[in-house]
Order: sequence, then C-alpha cells, then structure tokens
Amino acid sequence: MTIAKNNSQRFFMILTMTALALVCFYVFQVVKLTESGYIKGEKETAIQDLKKEVAELKLSVSKDRNLVNIEEKVLEEGFEKVSKLSYIVVSEASVASK
Repeated sequence: MTIAKNNSQRFFMILTMTALALVCFYVFQVVKLTESGYIKGEKETAIQDLKKEVAELKLSVSKDRNLVNIEEKVLEEGFEKVSKLSYIVVSEASVASK
C-alpha cells in the first residue's frame, strides 16, 4: 500500500478503516446476541423439563408415602395377609329376589 500524499486521502483511509472496524464489531455483536438467545432458549426448555420431572418425582414420593402409611395402618389394625380364599356357595333357591 502506498503512503497517502495528501490530507484527503488520509481522511478517506481512516474513515474506511473506522467503518470496517465498526462493521466487524457489529457482526460480532449480532453473532453473540444470536448465540445468547439460542442458549437462553435451551436453558428455558431444560428448566421446563426439570419442572415436569420434579412434579413427577413429588407425585411418586407422595404415592410412596401413602403406601407406607397404608402398610403401617394395616399393621396397627392387626390385619393379616390372606393366604387362602374360601368362597361361600349359595344355591339359587336360597337367593332372595326383589
């Protein structure tokens, strides 16, 4: 590149360099803004997924607690586990009709 001979050439060269630097800076900002928007969207999606998972886990814990409470209540009441079922056979003649 040749050395600028007069002031007007120097001015336009400095103006061109400044404009080029500003354009590069603008492109850099746009890229970073787009990247941060994409990352924000991913994080929001991850947060929603985690909220759903937490709700499912709370429901699961609640069900487990209810099952434990039922088992404790069964033991307190003195119920026994059924090992054999016996059915009562009733003849049709003894069934009451309306």
